[in-house]
Amino acid sequence: MDPMNLVNIVCIMGFTAVSAFMDLRERRIPNKLTGLFFVTGLLFQIVIAFQFGPRSLLSPLLASVISLVILGGMWVAGGVGAGDAKLMAGLGMWLGLQNTLYVMLGSLLMSLILLVSLQILRKMRIRTGVLLVPVRTPGKATGTKVHKGIKLKRGIPYAVGVCLSTWAFVAFRAILPALAQ
Repeated sequence: MDPMNLVNIVCIMGFTAVSAFMDLRERRIPNKLTGLFFVTGLLFQIVIAFQFGPRSLLSPLLASVISLVILGGMWVAGGVGAGDAKLMAGLGMWLGLQNTLYVMLGSLLMSLILLVSLQILRKMRIRTGVLLVPVRTPGKATGTKVHKGIKLKRGIPYAVGVCLSTWAFVAFRAILPALAQ
């Protein structure tokens, strides 16, 4: 495997795993993490541009902008948090446009599967540790309500769906060439 490809995979999997953990634990993804993800992705793409030319930067830049537009719209509508939009922008910088769109669609499907699974487990009275009811959140987030001075947020941690989708995509891309032989 090409060393640059390995760096790409390790960084993508590491950042998405940490983001999912933070989103599960704190119900937010820190700006330091999403910013670091974006900046390291940009630096990675600049290094790649020295090998393949400056046009190779176009796809990652478009992926980041389109991710921000799509998930930014979802954030404004209250469907995801701002950290989720910034996470996808960072992921777009690492994956490029086409792959980011695949992962974005996959993350929506994974999040839906996660939500349905959690609801089924909840109906069966099995505790998962993931609350679908209001939870305390530090800071202001879309979908946040204040009740007796405590900020509460509903919904599932979207970064988990992003992480699962990204990992499935990376695994699929690694297995696909082996199946073609």
